[in-house]
Amino acid sequence: MRMHLFSALASLKNGLDILFKQEGVVLSNISGHGGFFKTEVAGQKIAAAALNTKVTVMKTAGEGGPWGMALLALYMNKKTENEALSDFLNNKIFNYAVSSTIVPSDNDVKGFESFLERYNRGLTVEKSAVENI
Repeated sequence: MRMHLFSALASLKNGLDILFKQEGVVLSNISGHGGFFKTEVAGQKIAAAALNTKVTVMKTAGEGGPWGMALLALYMNKKTENEALSDFLNNKIFNYAVSSTIVPSDNDVKGFESFLERYNRGLTVEKSAVENI
């Protein structure tokens, strides 16, 4: 199962590495939302390892799109004049949300890095197969 969760984040990590290594972007925390975080702690721990940063999820994180759409509807119905969506969310939703944060463990980060190295070598094999078939 760990391999499946790692695989789900491999492309994201490869893309973010461009930002981290080539552009110098520093990530101190990320908020997770959606089905990947439906099972408490599992996806959060894997994401922390993959991104090597703290991952925060709200109790509603596993609800994904329908919850987000309900928030947008609530915003449209309850916002004050000229209230930005970010202000509405930060002041009226997220400050009341129950959340948890996981810090990546060194072992998990090393495990993901080892996996990603092998994963990327496999992409080279796939590319070669496509070119030669």
